[in-house]
Amino acid sequence: MRDPLRDPLLWQLADSAFPAGGFAHSFGFEALRALGLLRDEAELAVRLHELAWHTAYAVLPFLADAYGDDPAAADRACDRFTSNHVANRASRAQGRAFLLAIAAVLDVRRTLPFAHLPVAVGATLAGRIALGDARELVMYTTMRSALSAAVRLGVVGPLRAQRLLLSAAPVATRALADTTGLGADDACSASPMVELAQAAHDRLEVRLFQS
Repeated sequence: MRDPLRDPLLWQLADSAFPAGGFAHSFGFEALRALGLLRDEAELAVRLHELAWHTAYAVLPFLADAYGDDPAAADRACDRFTSNHVANRASRAQGRAFLLAIAAVLDVRRTLPFAHLPVAVGATLAGRIALGDARELVMYTTMRSALSAAVRLGVVGPLRAQRLLLSAAPVATRALADTTGLGADDACSASPMVELAQAAHDRLEVRLFQS
């Protein structure tokens, strides 16, 4: 494996300009905002910490399994686990966008039953980027994209959002450490409030995001 600090691919994947589809999704934050559960910076900090733990427990286990011999099985397991129809649709949409982008960048093409995002990442990066680096990548891009959505929803400004992202780093680091080695069979939800709100996304009168 290459040194992540010297690996241009890792930097490119972490860049917000990488067209992986996250810009179109709020990760449940739009529904929280509409339901009055994301009113200010303090509540955003709480939801961001929840998102870190949810990513660690409900997303990254499928990424880890996709690094194994049977990414298709990991993809089917991810589809069964992601019962929230909005989150399921968003995961598949982002996964397909990621596969298209990776095909353009690396000329790597993978076929998956559903193409859920964590599985798409794992299936294409295994052997190119260390699993630990891939887990950190998904954690960072998820939290960054959610904060970007919060800015566009008017919860905080862009400068305060950057401060929140940095202040949440210890929580994300602990979540990554505590879930190292977990696979699909260990996956569980850690953010029921966000999931319940996100399920109502399609019924919002006005929507900026797909999820």
